[in-house]
Amino acid sequence: MAIHSNAGSRLFFSPVSVNPDTINAMSDGDAINFFAAINDWLEVEEKEDIGTIGDTSESINFTAIADKRVRKLKGPKDAGTQSIVVGRDPLDDGQEALIAAEGTDFNYPFKIELNDARTAGHSKSVLYYAGLVMSKANNLGNVSNVVRRNFDVGINTAVFEVASGALSAPVNSLLPSIAGIAQQGETLTALNGSWSNDPTSFAYQWQEDNSGWTNIAGATGITFVPLLAQVGKPLRVIVTAVNGAGSTPATSGATADTLAE
Repeated sequence: MAIHSNAGSRLFFSPVSVNPDTINAMSDGDAINFFAAINDWLEVEEKEDIGTIGDTSESINFTAIADKRVRKLKGPKDAGTQSIVVGRDPLDDGQEALIAAEGTDFNYPFKIELNDARTAGHSKSVLYYAGLVMSKANNLGNVSNVVRRNFDVGINTAVFEVASGALSAPVNSLLPSIAGIAQQGETLTALNGSWSNDPTSFAYQWQEDNSGWTNIAGATGITFVPLLAQVGKPLRVIVTAVNGAGSTPATSGATADTLAE
């Protein structure tokens, strides 16, 4: 069975504006690559309804006198106005970003991830598009209602779809890096970098340079606090991305020699 429900679908918004004319001038493949390269997506939480999106052609009609038959031609395409209904949550960064976008005249990227993967070895379908946030109305209702907020998005590009398919192992497109100062007692944090093929989880292994890179025992979390044993040594982290098709490691650059506290 190939049909699926909307349960589990996810909606993302990027707060960095884009030019829809530039996107519309791209091929479908280039547009998908453009959206896929965006790395500042914010998930919009507490969604109840994410509406209808996608092209509808305006009907251009001509009626011939002789046969009294209406002939229909395709006119301009309209990807629609998406109506998004959420449970009002002032602590959700995604909702707050949409509210801020409504106060501008700019177009912003959107992404919907459908929950339609048939097996753990398949990707989920993804829809990309850009548009104007047209409204942010509060839907208050009666005493027994959950307070909702309605966002309308005027879509100004095509809706570009990446269909579900068999997964390949993750591929790294931007190497991991390390945030923080390499110093005894100070927390370092691994930044995953960028990956394609939908990683579902990440694993970490911190290393030190002992005239050759060696694993630090037990240092397998996203953060690491250098100890006295690491003083004077550079550090790095190996990030391994995992999905249903396999796993792929990528290694960060090295820090400077670890400082004493």
